[in-house]
Amino acid sequence: MVKFSSTLGLLAAAFTAASAAGTHHGSGVSTFNPVLKNSSGFKVYQTPITVNVDSTKPAAFTAPSKNDAAVTSKADIATAFLAKTYNIPANTVKITDAYTDSRSGITHVHVRQTINGVDVMNGLANVNIDSEGRVISSSNSFAPSDAISKVKRANGSLSSFKALTDYVKTTVSDSDLGKITVASTSSFNGESQYEIANVPKQAAVDGKSTATKAYIQTAEGKLVPGQENSWWSAHISQDSNKVEAINDWVSHAEAYNVYPRTIDAPDEGKRTTVTDPADKTASSKGWVTGKDTRGNNVWAQDNPSGGDTWENNHRPSAKDGAFDFPLDLTQEPSKYIDAAITQLFYTVNSMHDLSYLYGFDEAAGNFQDENYSGKGKGKDYVVAFAQDGSGTDNANFATPPDGQNGVMRMYIWTQTTPNRDGDLQQDIVAHEFTHGISNRLTGGPSNADCLNDGEPGGMGEGWSDTVANLLRIKSGDKRTRDMEMGVYSYGKGIRNYPYSTSTTTNPNTYKTLDDPNYKEVWAEILYEVIWNLIDDNGIADDIFAHDLTKGNSIALQIILDGMKLQPPRNNLTKGKNKCAIWKAFAKRGLGPKASGKSGSTHTEDKSLPEGCSA
Repeated sequence: MVKFSSTLGLLAAAFTAASAAGTHHGSGVSTFNPVLKNSSGFKVYQTPITVNVDSTKPAAFTAPSKNDAAVTSKADIATAFLAKTYNIPANTVKITDAYTDSRSGITHVHVRQTINGVDVMNGLANVNIDSEGRVISSSNSFAPSDAISKVKRANGSLSSFKALTDYVKTTVSDSDLGKITVASTSSFNGESQYEIANVPKQAAVDGKSTATKAYIQTAEGKLVPGQENSWWSAHISQDSNKVEAINDWVSHAEAYNVYPRTIDAPDEGKRTTVTDPADKTASSKGWVTGKDTRGNNVWAQDNPSGGDTWENNHRPSAKDGAFDFPLDLTQEPSKYIDAAITQLFYTVNSMHDLSYLYGFDEAAGNFQDENYSGKGKGKDYVVAFAQDGSGTDNANFATPPDGQNGVMRMYIWTQTTPNRDGDLQQDIVAHEFTHGISNRLTGGPSNADCLNDGEPGGMGEGWSDTVANLLRIKSGDKRTRDMEMGVYSYGKGIRNYPYSTSTTTNPNTYKTLDDPNYKEVWAEILYEVIWNLIDDNGIADDIFAHDLTKGNSIALQIILDGMKLQPPRNNLTKGKNKCAIWKAFAKRGLGPKASGKSGSTHTEDKSLPEGCSA
C-alpha cells in the first residue's frame, strides 16, 4: 500500500476510491509529511533496559491467541517503558500490534497515543523487546503534554468530506452533499465510527464511506481534532476545512503500451502492453505519482518550443491505469506525441531501475525526487523532453550535481520521410541517460564536470554506447554479432564503424586516438571486453536480474564500479575476469605498455601482463 501522510493540522475523513474488484487508479495527489518537533528518533540501547511493570495498564490489548500470554506481557513492558522513559501514562496509549519474530525472538510492540479514548493518528511509538524481556530499541513521535492540554474536542463534520472531494478533484455538488447522511455505528473491531451514506459514485464507487474520530499533530507541535479512515485517509482542518494531508492506501497498477526493453526500436518488433514494470527495489512506490507521465524518477513531456520550462508542458494521462496511445509510423512524429512521451517515460524509468541495481543508487547521486533511503540529495528527477524543438538529428543530457534535475532532450530525426522520433529508440535514450550515470559517479555526485572533453569526454561517450549495447544483447547472441547505433532514427548507423569483435569490420585501435575519435575507440575496446566476459561466463537472459555469474551482467557491474574510480569489487569477481579484460584491451593496442595522452601520439602495445596468456 502507498501511503501519503500529513503536514498541518487536521480533520481526517475518507472515502472508498475504487471498488475492491477493479483496478485501482492513481489520484494525482503527492506525498507531504510533517517533521514533528517532538520525534525522539530511533534509539538503540547498547545495554538492554530492564523495566519493572506496575499495576497501571494501557488500553486493552488482546493477544492473537491463548498461547500468546508472553506477547501480552511484553506489551505491558512496552507501555511501562514509555511511561517511565518519556513520562507517557500507560492509560493514554493503545497497543495496535505486538508480535514475536520467530527467527530472532524479538517482540515488536507498536503503540498509538490516545486522548480521552480518541486516537492521535501520527502519535506513534514502537518498542522492541528481547527474549529476556529487556528493551533493546525504541522510537516515538507522541504529542507533548502542552499540546494535549490545549486540544479541542474532536467532532464530526460533513463539510470535511466536501473539502476532501474538492482536494482530490472529485466534484460533489451542494445538492449531492445535501443527500448524504451521517450515522454513528461501530467498526468491525467494535470501535465507534461514522457511516457516510448516499455518497455520489464519483466520490465512492459503492456509495458509502466511513470516518473515525481522531487527532492529528502538526509540524508546529499542535494537536487538531479530525477523522480518519481508508481507502483515502485525508486530514482536514476542522477550523478551515482545508485539506492539509492525504493518505492513499490503494496500490496503483501501471500499464504501458510500449516497445519493451527487449526491442530496441520499431524496426525490431511491435509494441506490447507491459504491466507494473517498476523494480520493487529501485522504485518501491512505482513509477507514476498521479495519472500522467510524472513520477519520482522522471517527468516526461513534450517541448516543441525547445524551451527550458517543463512544469506546465503537455503530458499524456492514463485511462483506467493504462498509458495506451495510438502510434502510426507513416505519419509525422507530432501526430503520435503521446505514444512518444510514454515510450520515453518507460525507457528512462527502466534505465533508472537498471542502474540502481548496479550501484547508481541514492547514495551515489542518482536522479530521484524523493530519496527513500534518506541518502544523497533528492528533488532531482530527470526532466525528459520528447520531440524537443531546440535541435534535430541528435539528443543530449545535461548533468548538474546531485540535487539538481538532469535534463534530457530528445530530437526529431530528419533523414527519412516521414521524419522519425528518437524517443522510440532505446539505444539513444540509454546512451543519454548513461551520461547522467557517468557524470555523477566520476568524481562523486557533487562534482559532475569530470568528463567534459578530450579523452575523459570520449570515455563518457564510450560508456554510453557500451551500456546501450549491453541492453541489446540477447540470450543466444554470439561474439560475431555486430551492433550499430541509431539505425532506426538516422536510417543507418551513426558511428564510423559497427561495434564488432572483427578487426576487419571495426579497425579501431588505441593508435586511432592520434586523430581524436575517443568515444568509438573506448566503446570498441569495451565491446571486446563484453564478449570475452560472455565467452567465459555465459549470457544472462535478463540483465535486470543482476546475475553476477553471467558475462553481460559482470560487464555492466564492472563499468559502473569503474566509474566510481575504484577497482572492481573483490567480492564480486575476485579477479577471475582480469585476463579476459586485458585480452580485449591488448587486442585493440591498449596493453600494459601502451602510452600516450590526449592530443599526442599514441604508442600501442598488444602484450598481456604476467599471468595472462593469449
